[in-house]
Amino acid sequence: MLQAQERETTAAEVFGHNVRRYREKQGMSRFRLAINAALDDRQIRDIENGTHNPTLLTMERIAAALGVDMPRLFEREQDTPGAFPLAALQSAFDRLPLAEQGRVLAVLRLLLQVSKE
Repeated sequence: MLQAQERETTAAEVFGHNVRRYREKQGMSRFRLAINAALDDRQIRDIENGTHNPTLLTMERIAAALGVDMPRLFEREQDTPGAFPLAALQSAFDRLPLAEQGRVLAVLRLLLQVSKE
């Protein structure tokens, strides 16, 4: 049986994936991002799908519209076998009232202390 060859993710795909991730994390529509970045909605779609290589100016506009430093849009996700994806909890944590966030952080600090002992 032939196994599919793994291919390296392109920079355009990484950038597009991160644009979509940050946009969705903020609850921003693709149309709103296009307006804020002074771009066309179809261009944002193609960038998010990794099928368009944006110019530096376009990347700067998108980063500014998302309120994200541009280098963050090029970060590759680290796949560590067995690692818990803490980023998956970020949106739930962000929706908690501040008092609840403080309690969660206190529990996490305790867990870190226990794990060091």
